[in-house]
Amino acid sequence: MKQTVGLYQEQTLKLAMTQELKQAITLLQYSSLELVDFLQEQSLENPLLELKEWETPRELASSRVRRLKQRKNGSKQAISIENFSKYGETLHNHINQQLVDSSLPLKEQQLVKRVVDFVDENGYIQEDLSVISEQLKASTQRVENALNTIQSLEPAGLGARNLKECLLLQLKRLPERMPLAEKILTEDFILFAEKAWKTLAKKHEISLQDIQAVHNEIVKLNPRPGSKYETSEKPKYIIPDLIVQQLHNQFVVSLNEDIVPQISINKEYKLKLQQKNEVAAYLQDKFQQCEWIVKSMEHRKHTLVKVMEEIVAAQQSFFFNGASFLKPLTLRDIADRLNVHESTVSRATKEKYVQTPYGLFELKYFFSQSLSGAYDEEKSTKQVQQLVEELIKAEDKQKPLSDQQLTNLLQKQYHIAISRRTVAKYRDLLNIPSSAMRKRYD
Repeated sequence: MKQTVGLYQEQTLKLAMTQELKQAITLLQYSSLELVDFLQEQSLENPLLELKEWETPRELASSRVRRLKQRKNGSKQAISIENFSKYGETLHNHINQQLVDSSLPLKEQQLVKRVVDFVDENGYIQEDLSVISEQLKASTQRVENALNTIQSLEPAGLGARNLKECLLLQLKRLPERMPLAEKILTEDFILFAEKAWKTLAKKHEISLQDIQAVHNEIVKLNPRPGSKYETSEKPKYIIPDLIVQQLHNQFVVSLNEDIVPQISINKEYKLKLQQKNEVAAYLQDKFQQCEWIVKSMEHRKHTLVKVMEEIVAAQQSFFFNGASFLKPLTLRDIADRLNVHESTVSRATKEKYVQTPYGLFELKYFFSQSLSGAYDEEKSTKQVQQLVEELIKAEDKQKPLSDQQLTNLLQKQYHIAISRRTVAKYRDLLNIPSSAMRKRYD
């Protein structure tokens, strides 16, 4: 069989993505800190690109504090300085400082410091003492003594090997000891945790009110005594990319200009573009890169502001009345409003934050699926969760609402028809225990 070999033409349709478009898409999905990292990298590689001196997140926080003190009743809303993390004392530093100030012999102090390395960020020692003893090449008795020393330090509950021991250590430090609480936790911790209070009352020959009093004291204790201290990791900063301010009866969206350095082109190098040599050819390529970055930055700014403006328009009830008035909203809804692809909205809202009159929110917060209720009404899942939380807060603690009663109240008071199973799921997501666990015996 003979094959025909030759040239032929074929017409095809292909979507070619230019370098400029790729860069614009990439910059759009960057978080503010990722964007700064990108610009700083580009300024190192491109001699034409200059960045105006920019404050680090820590400096930015400090300068904001100064500005907030100077600013009085202006039209601009202040950005909360609580959004910024700060360096603090770590748990291990706190423990070691107490050891330095103690009268413990140096040899024992050194062993205690090595055992401290096994204390996790919550203040617990999860490793078995025999394993620690083997690793440190010290007798079990010496390791136990070191543990006792750690458990005598602040905060109370430090060095516990489980929750039961953590709570008991704290109870024993109370100015007014509670022998009954210590006895119940020591002998019947599981029954107490499962709230089998009638069984406990019968066993210890006490009233339900006595157990309620024990419970009231125990819930004041800290199950994670080390959590109030900083971890050894570098602090994470949450800086808003956008700001929504209320001016009279309107909400105005603006980009947070403080967090992105201003770009300019080096004038000295720009003059050399007029020359006819290899340097000029090299600089011409770099100049084009600068132009791409400037255009991509403008595209990013324009898109972020437009997306946020549409979110504000769609969630007017939230911005006027608060979180319980959040409406169902999808990425597709915003994309249709702006006549852009859904992926563009997804990139624009990825890891972006906005400062509002109600606090700092991730843009993803404003999107939620809807639930169909009676009378053709739709309520967002976040709103329903908030209603469940409010109903539970207002309940009679001696007769807490069951999941079925919550379901009935949502139907009767708010015309929201959802199943008991869904209510139970939302309650779990809110970390609210069941009605049996919430019951009080005052």
